[in-house]
Amino acid sequence: MRAAFYTGASGLVAYQDSMDVIGNNIANCSTTGYKAQRTAFSQLLATKMNEEANPVLVGNGVRTVSAGIDASAADVMATQGSLDLAIAGNGWFCVSNGGQKEYTRDGSFSLSMSGNSAYLVNQNGAYVLDSSGRQVTATVDSKSNNVDIGTIINNVGVFTFTNPEALTPASSNSYLSNAYTGTATVAKKNEYTVLKGYLEQSDVSLADEMVALITAQRGYQLSARVVQTADEVEQTINSLRR
Repeated sequence: MRAAFYTGASGLVAYQDSMDVIGNNIANCSTTGYKAQRTAFSQLLATKMNEEANPVLVGNGVRTVSAGIDASAADVMATQGSLDLAIAGNGWFCVSNGGQKEYTRDGSFSLSMSGNSAYLVNQNGAYVLDSSGRQVTATVDSKSNNVDIGTIINNVGVFTFTNPEALTPASSNSYLSNAYTGTATVAKKNEYTVLKGYLEQSDVSLADEMVALITAQRGYQLSARVVQTADEVEQTINSLRR
């Protein structure tokens, strides 16, 4: 009965992890450029029921593993903001956050002034990078104090990955590359269009998340029942030994 108890307990942990991810998706249904996270279930180590020929393998529970993010493009919304940008097609903006490169589909940018230079930054103050990995900047006209917005937008870099679904979340809508994503490469011009005055919305489907939440809750309840039943059987066996 110990095997049944631990199997049920692992199910409790796995389904709780799944519900946490679903809850995070629902909480970010209105976050610009957010990509829904996915989980999958993996069987834990199996044991042999029979050491003779053709042994039967029995699993010892389940655990959750990350299935990555949904990297598909979401709907865009018109904002008319002069520095609000959205990518139509493949690609990610790149920002430098404390020297660390992060990738995002959130193009709600603004200007950070420093002397006669204007730098394009995101809402957290991270510098937006161009295709060469340099900060996107423009010179402020000393007479009119105007900034050439068009030049700034044209210099914004867009990058792609071989496997963007493997990007690691760094914040609610920023992501880090890793060994599974492949190296970030500059996107080809025919693969995307940068839309001015638009922002990409979250790709979370509340209907899908609610269905997934109900499924996870049912799995959690069944796992709890397995633990309870295993405990009751164990108590019955112990009482018979007395």
